[in-house]
Amino acid sequence: MENWRAKALEYFPTLQEMIEKQPNAMSLWIELALELEHVYEEKSPSDERIGQFYDYAAWCFKQPQTQSAETDLGTAVAVCFIEHIPLHKGISNDVYRWMSAGSFDGFENLFRYHLDDGQYKKFSDEFHAKKKHFKGTPRL
Repeated sequence: MENWRAKALEYFPTLQEMIEKQPNAMSLWIELALELEHVYEEKSPSDERIGQFYDYAAWCFKQPQTQSAETDLGTAVAVCFIEHIPLHKGISNDVYRWMSAGSFDGFENLFRYHLDDGQYKKFSDEFHAKKKHFKGTPRL
């Protein structure tokens, strides 16, 4: 079993069937991003569940880079999760709790993929304003 799949099963045991169906990490992260959207649509989103997505993303970014976008875990997280954060209001409004300011700034080009200059400035300003007052520990 691939290490990305085994680690995903550790983080998301209730998603075993979905995880086992995915042919590669890229398709897994597409499904995980959709699952996170569903978590935010719940009446009371679970911080524990939300944290698992960011923890798994952090783990993926720490893995060795590969030569193929299809197998590179960092690429999968970047294009299937990070660049889509600004598109979901619940996730984008809450990202300051889960992501460090350094990571956020490092992901600027990914966030700008779906945002024009004005939208990115608003997104960034809101993140940094909330982050300034947040005392929690980021996961990513």
